[in-house]
Amino acid sequence: MKPKRWGLISLLVIWLVGGCGVWPAEPVESPLPTLTLETTVAPAPTPTATPASRLLTLTVWVPDFLNPYDAETGAGRLNAQLAAFTATHPDIQVQLIVKKAQGTGGLYHMLSTAYEAAPSVLPDLILLGQDDLRTAAEEGFILPMDDYLTLAEDYFPFARETSLVYSETFGIPLLVTADQMVYRGDIAATPPLSWTGVLTTNTSLLLPAAPANQLADDALLAMYLGAGGTIVDEQGQPTLDRNVLENLYRFFAAMVEDRLINPDQVLQLSDAAACWERYQEGQGRMSAVPAGSYWIEPPRDSRPAWVPTPEGRPIALARVWSVGLVAQDARRQEAAMELAQWLTVASRSAELNRALTMVPPRADALAFWGLLPEEKEFLQIWLEAAVPNPHPRIDGSVREALQSGLRVLLEGNVPTPEAAASHALTNLRQ
Repeated sequence: MKPKRWGLISLLVIWLVGGCGVWPAEPVESPLPTLTLETTVAPAPTPTATPASRLLTLTVWVPDFLNPYDAETGAGRLNAQLAAFTATHPDIQVQLIVKKAQGTGGLYHMLSTAYEAAPSVLPDLILLGQDDLRTAAEEGFILPMDDYLTLAEDYFPFARETSLVYSETFGIPLLVTADQMVYRGDIAATPPLSWTGVLTTNTSLLLPAAPANQLADDALLAMYLGAGGTIVDEQGQPTLDRNVLENLYRFFAAMVEDRLINPDQVLQLSDAAACWERYQEGQGRMSAVPAGSYWIEPPRDSRPAWVPTPEGRPIALARVWSVGLVAQDARRQEAAMELAQWLTVASRSAELNRALTMVPPRADALAFWGLLPEEKEFLQIWLEAAVPNPHPRIDGSVREALQSGLRVLLEGNVPTPEAAASHALTNLRQ
């Protein structure tokens, strides 16, 4: 059924605090929220005001990285988009409530807690990460959207996959985080995307080999997957392929031998952002980088790439944030979906992702980034090949094992890549 068009009169921005009337530096964890109105952003009054009886107030819960008053981020763009929505819809108010992204007091935790204990404070829309979106759908906390929309064909496969639960659409993808690679453009006429290409062009590599949680960074897991590795067996349990592991660790051993990886250096790099910082200081010839950070202002001497794989095929891991529907009342559902579809059109998705140094989940959005043809082509190919981050039940075990094998190899605690693979497999079985 096609949703009706509703209108908005004002945008109310609300911060969640634990009984306080001031803005904390970080959201306060509490079993049930106290909602405190902080400020109102509204269009200029019109001569004919909407009667109060016709006003509909929608509540939207968003993660704290979308706090519109955080000067350190581009999240104020969301505030501007909602203000534009209110200017064209005279009958709806929108309350924007900011919560922690994850964990106790976070979006999913508060949704599941309030669903039974305090349904009156539930939102109409909620922005959830892909794992929380799936769990919320399985638990019945959010509703399928198939009666209201069909996702446009330009959504990338990874984004479409994360929006589906039980073959039904439970989310509209909005924001994406992913890491890519960057290399200095004078290395070769074509990017060194294969393992052989990296070695033959003497391309020194910055890779996060010291993640704070001891779980392999996306670059390492992407390289394993790009080499044909599997992470789930026929019984649905975590697994790693010995042959692929040995080949991957042989590549790293060759890099160390050729002095293209400095173990002491990479064992101090915790994530792609740390690598990007060193790269901008002039270190390394190729580096991991948060994709959104690279595309804000690509360095003139550099070019985009994906992680090296045996044959140079593209691969990436993507994490998706999608808009989910919570509203139970039919009128509220229709109005909420009107807002959801407003926010996720290609132009606004492109604008918001760029402001947040993220990447859009749909191909049509790339047209609004002002890219050169070759840049747009790169992103199109790379994002088409991206895959969702693995399910948490698989992800942690696989990443821990992968990281353990790389660490003992770089630290020189095993004599061969084959021994590093054995170490990783032993870690996985524990």
